[in-house]
Amino acid sequence: MEFIKNDLINAVLEKYFETFAKTLDTADYVPAKYGKRIHAFIFKNMKRKFREVNRAYKKQKKETGGAAASLRAAPPV
Repeated sequence: MEFIKNDLINAVLEKYFETFAKTLDTADYVPAKYGKRIHAFIFKNMKRKFREVNRAYKKQKKETGGAAASLRAAPPV
């Protein structure tokens, strides 16, 4: 599986900001206590996805023979 780590990170961030933007619409009528909980939950899930991306990237580097081989296989955009 060849992929570029930055593209995956961008996809994670886009989803995170999309979800975060939906919570801003409810800020007027949802108590701040619940808003903080929701934002903490969203941030926790974002960190989990970043760890998944890093694990997959490390696994790919190990299988292809290092970072140099990985860059040759999928050059940065």
